[in-house]
Amino acid sequence: MKTKILTAITVFFALQVTAQVNVFRGPGFEISYSTSFKAHGAPGSLELNPESVFFSSPDNLVEFYIFSPLHKGVANDIALRANEKQSAVQATNGKATNAKFWTITAKDNSYERTYQESTDVKSGDNWVIGLKYKNQAAFAKYRNEYIAFKKSYRKTSSGTVTATVAVGPKLNASFAYEEKDDAETGSTLTTVYLLYKDNKIKVGDVRGSADNIEKENFKMRQIPNTAIAACGAWFGGSGSYYYIIQKGDKLALFQGNNGEEDPKVYWTKLKEF
Repeated sequence: MKTKILTAITVFFALQVTAQVNVFRGPGFEISYSTSFKAHGAPGSLELNPESVFFSSPDNLVEFYIFSPLHKGVANDIALRANEKQSAVQATNGKATNAKFWTITAKDNSYERTYQESTDVKSGDNWVIGLKYKNQAAFAKYRNEYIAFKKSYRKTSSGTVTATVAVGPKLNASFAYEEKDDAETGSTLTTVYLLYKDNKIKVGDVRGSADNIEKENFKMRQIPNTAIAACGAWFGGSGSYYYIIQKGDKLALFQGNNGEEDPKVYWTKLKEF
């Protein structure tokens, strides 16, 4: 039996707080949101794109959204998904700004997303503001905060990000492994553990000998550059992988798999700590 320890790399962001609201400044825009909300990147990505930002309520009933590229762009983070249906797009034309409105609903009616895309008539610059909510009661609860969120948006002359989002104090964690021979298959079976806050938490069992994935190899396996640690094992033509990343004041654990015929790693979030 052998144990390997992977050194943790930590990440930290800065936050500007003003009175009862936080001010998020992106490339060429700024917008205010309640201090009780948490700003983050697209679900599943864990990397914050300062042009496309989500703001979740503390009870996760609603999620505000802003997409504001420096000039023109496409809001790919809110594209229609297979489990959703979209309403017809309504459009209005003004002297200074044209607007489009549409709604996306989950096919099981578990949530609804509504968006407004505005386009400057002269420059062609566009931005999208939206809201995702679980039900009408959730919408009513946060309606006034959403209206304030929309009204606070404004274009600025700066093309740089001057304030981003606090993700809490830096966290330290690492992976450890225990290997044993599987007499039934004649292969190596590795148990992967997460070492966090003096706890040794079992993550899962993988076939093959697991080892650390170095940071320079993150990109080829679609691991975010800001991940704290990553590991993987290859056995029988398929790979099994894990990575951990800081999300606010928590750690998020992701699991991925790939194969010889399809080398792309498909990731799923397992849990948060």
